[in-house]
Parts: sequence; C-alpha cells; structure tokens
Amino acid sequence: MACSQAPGGLGGYKIAFVPSISGQYGIFAMNSDTTGLKLLAADEMAQLRFASWSPDGKKIAFFTARARDANILQEYRMPNQYLLYVMDATGGNQKRLLDFPVLDFAWAPDSRRLLFISAHESPDRNSPEVLSATNNPLASVYVLDLQTGGKTRLAGSGRNCSASWSPDGTRLAVSFGDAENGGIYLMSADGQHSSHLTDASTIDCRPKWSPDGKSVAYVAYPKTEADAKDAGVFVIAADGTSKKRVTAEEVYYVRWSPDGSMLLLQFANGVRLVDLVRKKQVLLSAGLRREVNAIFTPDGKGVMYCSDDEGAWNIYSIGPDGQKRKKITGRTNSSNFCLSPLLTSH
Repeated sequence: MACSQAPGGLGGYKIAFVPSISGQYGIFAMNSDTTGLKLLAADEMAQLRFASWSPDGKKIAFFTARARDANILQEYRMPNQYLLYVMDATGGNQKRLLDFPVLDFAWAPDSRRLLFISAHESPDRNSPEVLSATNNPLASVYVLDLQTGGKTRLAGSGRNCSASWSPDGTRLAVSFGDAENGGIYLMSADGQHSSHLTDASTIDCRPKWSPDGKSVAYVAYPKTEADAKDAGVFVIAADGTSKKRVTAEEVYYVRWSPDGSMLLLQFANGVRLVDLVRKKQVLLSAGLRREVNAIFTPDGKGVMYCSDDEGAWNIYSIGPDGQKRKKITGRTNSSNFCLSPLLTSH
C-alpha cells in the first residue's frame, strides 16, 4: 500500500521544543499545525539542537544534566559542554549515551550513528583559560555507533570544531575552526581517509553538505584584516572544484533547502534566503527586530525561526517569499526547538 502524508499538521512533521516561560519546563512535542501538544520529558535542564530528531523519526537526542551526573560534571568542568541523552520520539527509554560532555552532535542518515564533538580528551580542558570561559578547549570529532557503543576519533582537533554528514553517510565534512587549521576536510566515517576540501587561506567553518551530495556550503572568516576580501559564504563541489561565493557578508551559519535549490543564511539578527536557481534573494527578517535559530521546514515550504519581536521569545514560521508569518508557540514561549523528518503513514 502506498504511503500517505501523516495526519495532524501541514507538511506531516512534528515540532519538539523547550519552553522559556517561568514555571514550565521540559521537552514538548506537537504537530506542525500546533495541535496534539504533549510533554515528552519533564527535565528542567533539557536543551535541543536542530539535529536532535533522528532521520528515521524514532529518536530524539538532547543535552541535559541530571542529579546522577554530578560526578561527571565535577570531573569535566568545561563551559558550554553538556551530557548527551537520547529517548524515543514518544519520550520513553531516556538514557545517557556517553560518560563525558560534548559540544555538539548530529545524527547519521542511517540513524544508527552519531557524530559528536568533544574536548574530553583535550590536554588543556582544565586550563585556567578554559575554565574561565575565555578560550575554548581543543576539541575533536568522533563517530559513535549506537548499536555497539564503539567510538571512532577522527584525525585533527581545533577550538571551534564543526562537522556534517554526507547524504549517503560515508563521509563527513569537518572544520576545526581556527587560524592554525582553517580549512575544511572530507573524512571517511571510519577515520581511515582524509583530504583537504578548501585551502585554509581563510578560517572555513560550519560546512553543510548539499542534499544531492555534490557540493558543500560553508562560512569563511578572515584570518587578518587583509583577508576580508576572501570572506563570506561559499559553495564548493565535493571534488574541490567550482568554488563560488554566495555573499561577502559575515554569516553565522548556512543551511540547504531539502531540494537543494536554496540556501538559508543566518546573520547575527536576521535571515536571508538565496535562490540558487532563480538567482535572487529574499530577506525574511525585513521589519523585524531580531530573527535567529532559523531552519528550513522538512517539506521545504517554509522556514522556522525564533524571535522576541513581540517581547517574549517565540517560534515562528514564514514562507520562502517572506509572507504568511505565523506564531507557532504562544502561551509557552520558546527559543529552543527541533523538527522531525516528514512523517508518513501506511
């Protein structure tokens, strides 16, 4: 029998979020039309990331710290690193995955592996500069096999690491994010093979693989004032050819639309869409005070983001043309969310 779109929301996906209003806490989920609100985890410390929902829709990974984790937090006192937990998408079977904190994570396309970034093996993780939060510790990228518990550490380290999976799950695009090691590398998921994708003339960060696996978009920052002419957002073919600049402006991160036709550029307080096919741009934040944490919806028909334009932080959706703005959270308030993949029913 053919699959049909799941009921309970435009686009057939779900939204998980953490409220930011006093007296309400935990991880909640609802349909994309805001119906079916449900508490998944009553956890005061829970934090979600864009990549929290697994690609198969069955799991949600999240950051938190619980009473039983006190000894781990005492041993690893690094700022901005958290303990990684996972649960079923219904809220059941909550468990901690690692015995040390991590900076970031992302599901592999097969939902059986996670990449995570951690400084738990860093020689300077307990240095005064790190503990006072004036510097980031040296971190590395790892691949965790959820079935066996095996961990693979990829070569290299840096103070602002980031990584993304190729669509087929065989490779990762990795950035170490510092002046000494500023390029982007392509690495096999088993850690056996590595090659330069960019030449490290700038500090190249936050790579994102295109949905077809043919290109990588990334943000480039200048190492010195003289390098400013080479900064901005770029798209480069996965074989290292056809490097093209999308914008020279300073951007925090970049995201691909599900069909690969558009790029979302998140600036400090605004969002712009770049239509790579029609060669045009749309500023989604026109007339708004602040628009952050933006991401394409799983169906590609819009963008969700957070804003305190109405006084409190809330999640909003908006069309790719900048029209039909809609508030998703109301009485709960939130600036912390993730989206499920498109859900289907048989």
